[in-house]
Amino acid sequence: MTQLTYNEAFDPYHATFRFVRLWQGCQLTGKTHFDMLRILDFYLLFPFRIQNMSFFSADRSWRRISKSYEHRKPYGGLPDDASIFSRMEPFQRAAVTSLVKAEILSVHAWNNNQIEFLDAKLPSDLLERCSELNEAMNDVLEILCALKERYPLLGRNGLKERTGLLEFRYDAV
Repeated sequence: MTQLTYNEAFDPYHATFRFVRLWQGCQLTGKTHFDMLRILDFYLLFPFRIQNMSFFSADRSWRRISKSYEHRKPYGGLPDDASIFSRMEPFQRAAVTSLVKAEILSVHAWNNNQIEFLDAKLPSDLLERCSELNEAMNDVLEILCALKERYPLLGRNGLKERTGLLEFRYDAV
């Protein structure tokens, strides 16, 4: 029997929307490494998986917040975090490419695997919808913003290692 199902993780349009939510919710200014945005996007989509990562001791209370989102788990089993994360990459790259072509992201930054949001005028209904969803998930967005600010991406004890989503041993630090 064949089933067709929809999963936001594999939808480039939904990834574009999530990137705009992160931009608005975490006030992403300056350049951000694409892998950092990918990790934040993964946890925005699957907040119940935040509890699987390793935290600084002061941030262990985030596990409780993460567990409060377990009702968002999809029906049926999902692969492990690293498998889903890996499968999401082409859709995330397509979303970034669309945002670059729409002149919402800098093409120069993207050529260096960086994300830099430009001062683009987005439709007010899009920004309103992002704001509504960000407000509904304010606790998760606070965690994601703190991850970006306090946790390095690369090397030992960086987000790549702490999440187990990306290889970190060969990072140039």
